[in-house]
Amino acid sequence: MNILTHIHRIILSAIVLVITFVCTQRMRAQEKKITLADAISSALEKNTQMITSRNTLASQQSRATVARGTLYTSVDASEGWNYRENNSPTVTTPFGSTGGTSSSRTYSADIGASVVLFNGFANYANIEQANAGVASSQNMLERQKQTTTFQTIQLYLDVLRNEQLLRVRQDNLSRSKEQLKRIEESNRLGGVAIADVYRQQVVVSNDELLLIQTQNEFDKAQLELVLYLGMNAAEKYSFADNSIPTNIDSTELSSAGKPQQQFSQLVAQSLAMRADYLSAQHNLSSARLSLSIAQGVRYPTLSANGSYGYGAGKLSELTENSSLSFGLNLSYPMFNNFRTDNAIQQAEIEIRNAEEVLHLKERQVSVEIQKALLDVEAARKSVEVSQTGVRSAIEDRRIAEEKYNLGAGTLLDKLVADANYTAAVNNKVNAVYSYIAAKKQFDYTIGDLK
Repeated sequence: MNILTHIHRIILSAIVLVITFVCTQRMRAQEKKITLADAISSALEKNTQMITSRNTLASQQSRATVARGTLYTSVDASEGWNYRENNSPTVTTPFGSTGGTSSSRTYSADIGASVVLFNGFANYANIEQANAGVASSQNMLERQKQTTTFQTIQLYLDVLRNEQLLRVRQDNLSRSKEQLKRIEESNRLGGVAIADVYRQQVVVSNDELLLIQTQNEFDKAQLELVLYLGMNAAEKYSFADNSIPTNIDSTELSSAGKPQQQFSQLVAQSLAMRADYLSAQHNLSSARLSLSIAQGVRYPTLSANGSYGYGAGKLSELTENSSLSFGLNLSYPMFNNFRTDNAIQQAEIEIRNAEEVLHLKERQVSVEIQKALLDVEAARKSVEVSQTGVRSAIEDRRIAEEKYNLGAGTLLDKLVADANYTAAVNNKVNAVYSYIAAKKQFDYTIGDLK
């Protein structure tokens, strides 16, 4: 009877495994696999900040088109029809009657053109300022691409990190359950006390709770990434990329510990590549051009105009009456209630502010590079320490397990060794992904993130 029961259990277990395998395969087939390159591509296309930056650039390009248009002749055409009716009392005199009701209709068609010949070069300054705005927006769009790429990498790495931690918890729970079975069997045979069974049951419960919490963190990390990528959160995705390592070898760590360039060279390289710094330079140029525009109001404005048109009381006679006019207009501002002086002062203030922003950006770049270097070095050391910790924890757990199985050690010693091993593996997972993120952050800081 016991043999049949055992066989039934084996058959049921096999059926459950088959069903689980089939369901897992179906779920995986429905999931859309997203690599890091896919994630970056989606973010660059759908992320809100990217869309806003592209719209800003389009707006600046439209403004530049309008600014260039001020150099060309503006042409206007018009057509008109007017009806007029007069009513006055009728007056009768020996010479006849006057007054009463009268009406008239007029038709007109005109075309005119005008062009500004000189306005203190303000039109040319407007064009240069608009071009500077376009260049600034282009650089900010480029920096936003790098920012979006970097944030996508961070979120993607966070998903992979949580997935690795989830596997650690799953493996840990499996070992705890297997250990519980062995302890229960040993207790049944009288090899260990019932207290060891209770202790191991507590360990299994704690491991199950930690697995639930880790699964929750993993699910939330995926949702954060899906939101940032602009994807549909109702669909199923799997995130995997073989190009991202799960371990860092000694060659990589040793090379990361050796500075490839002097700090001054890194700063110079960053200032030449950082799109946000280049954008600040264009903003300073735009502020200086605002001063030129404000000063241009002090000069006279010379414009030319001309028009040609028709006018008649009957539509059929419209082309019989024509008029032509053209001329030059020169205006000079004598006094405009100090508005010109105010505009010049405001432009000078904008220049000083733009210069200060540029200087602040230079200082920020220098500090950010220093912080990025410190983060890379700290992450490198963390990987080395965590790798050593895992090796020691593996050996410590092996010794504690052997002692417990031989009766020379206690269950508490083994539980401590297991907990230390799990913590060491978690530390290694966190250290590896922190190192990868620190390296990417360094590339982003110097403006060389691909």
